[in-house]
Amino acid sequence: MQFQQLNKIFHPSGAEDLKAKQELTSKYYKLIFYCGNLLKSENCCLTHLVGLPRHPATMQEMRFMLHQENFVFIMGKPRQRKIHVNKSRQIGYTEIVLRYIQYLCLNKYAGGHVRFITGIRVETAKLLMHRFRRLFDNIRDVVVDESDLEMTLMNGTHILALPSTSGAIRGDTKINCIFIDEAAHFGRIDDSIVMDAIHPIVFTNKSDIVMISTPNGPRGFFYKIDKDENDYHKIKENIWCGVPNIYTKEEAEAELKRTDIDVDQEYLNQYTTGKDSIFGTVLAEEIGDFDTLD
Repeated sequence: MQFQQLNKIFHPSGAEDLKAKQELTSKYYKLIFYCGNLLKSENCCLTHLVGLPRHPATMQEMRFMLHQENFVFIMGKPRQRKIHVNKSRQIGYTEIVLRYIQYLCLNKYAGGHVRFITGIRVETAKLLMHRFRRLFDNIRDVVVDESDLEMTLMNGTHILALPSTSGAIRGDTKINCIFIDEAAHFGRIDDSIVMDAIHPIVFTNKSDIVMISTPNGPRGFFYKIDKDENDYHKIKENIWCGVPNIYTKEEAEAELKRTDIDVDQEYLNQYTTGKDSIFGTVLAEEIGDFDTLD
């Protein structure tokens, strides 16, 4: 799917009078997300201003992969989006979600609130926010304030990363988007309390919500949402999405022959039991400092 064919819906409206109110950021509001080209031209798109994604091993610049393009196609529509992604590890999914949320913070979400929800460790929330903040390295003029866990843009958009134990989720208002990363790995707690706090916000504010994760057995809200009938757009992307851009065919085949991990769960979207995940039998507070290539 070519980005040039999708840009009509990739540029959502919704931030009225942004140019008059925030002159400094108006130039970003006008940009499309990605022009589709490897080489940039002047003000062609936000992606070229930020910098193209890079191959995790070679560090060479890359175009977006098909499954990343498909996410943007789904997320880019103007109405409320509720997206559930059951993904293989290390196929660049967290990367595309953060990049497109950055884009929406400069237009559709302008002046609103965006929340990242992670595991139960504050350090995990800091890591995710660090990745997001790095996307602004080449467009520093749009950033007003930032810290380890939050960021404020010139157009008034406020982005905050929270651990899943934070009571601040319940009291928040004017939320435009909630991103839940590694949603199946919140540990040996009743993780339904997380969705009990989030769902009323999503319903009342008509907030976008994106949850992504590798599976972690047939349990928890991530599994339940996947299996129940509901209004989530459900996506499954396995290791073959990363071939040939991240993995070679031979590398993917070798990974799937491993016996030290549950390859069905880590790479093939299955909710299995009886084997440890690639993280081992660990608590959620130990999960999160992982998958820097994702």
